[in-house]
Amino acid sequence: MAIARPKRVTIRDVAEHAGVSHMTVSRVLNGSTTVTAERAQAVRDAISQTGFIASASARQLATGTAEAYAVVLTEPLDELLTDPTYASVLKGIADALASTPVVPILFTMATSEERAKGLRLFRRGTVDAVIHISPYVDDGMLDALETARIPVVLCGQLDGHSYAGTFAAVYSDDVLGASLAAEHLLARDATRVAAIMGPADNPATPDRLEGLRRTLGNRLLPQVSYVDWDTPAGYRAGVELARSGESFDAVACGNDRIAVGVMQALHEQGVRVPEDVKVIGFDDHPVADMATPRLTTVHQHFRRQGEVAVMLAAEMVSGGSPRTVVLAPEIIEREST
Repeated sequence: MAIARPKRVTIRDVAEHAGVSHMTVSRVLNGSTTVTAERAQAVRDAISQTGFIASASARQLATGTAEAYAVVLTEPLDELLTDPTYASVLKGIADALASTPVVPILFTMATSEERAKGLRLFRRGTVDAVIHISPYVDDGMLDALETARIPVVLCGQLDGHSYAGTFAAVYSDDVLGASLAAEHLLARDATRVAAIMGPADNPATPDRLEGLRRTLGNRLLPQVSYVDWDTPAGYRAGVELARSGESFDAVACGNDRIAVGVMQALHEQGVRVPEDVKVIGFDDHPVADMATPRLTTVHQHFRRQGEVAVMLAAEMVSGGSPRTVVLAPEIIEREST
């Protein structure tokens, strides 16, 4: 037997319960001061007693906002589940919005079909702002977002980009982070440093490599390995490095997952960390603290990045101009160096 769904309470139901017109209820919902205190209280009592919930469209008409921010991911969904970076940024966004009426809505927009659907909703005013957490995988999204005429915050740098001044941005200084990593290795007498970086086409990679080169100079080995961001890729690169015959006493890695794979490979090849070779990672994800030995790394404030992204979005929704915030990373020293 089919179960009957409960009837949705309408404004007219509230009006009948309160003994007023539906226009009076509407005025109370819109915050009008033209309704007497007695009638306004009767409407509020009726809303409480009937369980009335204003529709999203009604609230938007009343407040002028959708009370929602889109959080855009243009990576495939499995990256959200495997890359701790996204989880940390999302945690920061959720924390910053927790005490506000605004809700974050996740849009996965890795395909052209997903992008078209999302952009259609943005243009309809479904959300007040967009926080793009993977702008380096874009495929035309930034062009489309500009035409949508909606506040946009990028979790990534805009230096030299044509959209600087159009979109807000928050990011961690990768060049500085890599320079700090290099200084840390030099302070521990590293003289020949191998670099195993992430994908060459990811903007973080050339920035991190630039920071290493600036500080290490000719102490950085000329041959750089570019691999995927995961532990198996780091393991394969570590095996290749250990068997190459190249002399090295430190390895600077593009992220922590790569570094964990490198340390596993070095261990299997009879190379001791940190006695023979020092290894440093990047990002300070939980895997760094669980590795054996525990991994020294560059801490990036990803949760803070999400919080700042919300702040920048709120500023623009309120009529403010887009601006950029750069977060400074720091070294977390553990046993691997």
